Amino acid sequence: VDKRAVCAELGYAWEKLLPEEEEGEVEWPHVLPSCVYYLKLELVGDLIDCGSHEVALCKVVSMISDGEIQNSADELGSLSTRKLRELSIISELGRVIPLET
Repeated sequence: VDKRAVCAELGYAWEKLLPEEEEGEVEWPHVLPSCVYYLKLELVGDLIDCGSHEVALCKVVSMISDGEIQNSADELGSLSTRKLRELSIISELGRVIPLET
């Protein structure tokens, strides 16, 4: 599944978070638009096989937040896993739901 193409088709085209000259030492990948927080994570150790899923332990390398967010009520209009579930883009377990063709 080409996640980038599917997101664009659903109206959530990935975008560059920061201009290259503002990235500093941390290079950010393209991200979903309209999120309140963006975390740059680094895997610590190996993935842990838990049978039906894997667990990744990560450390936060860097974080950027939307400067316009003043309190938690302002976050309600931002893209969230709650919204992605409502749009049937991800399941209750957070897995991508295949598009019907």
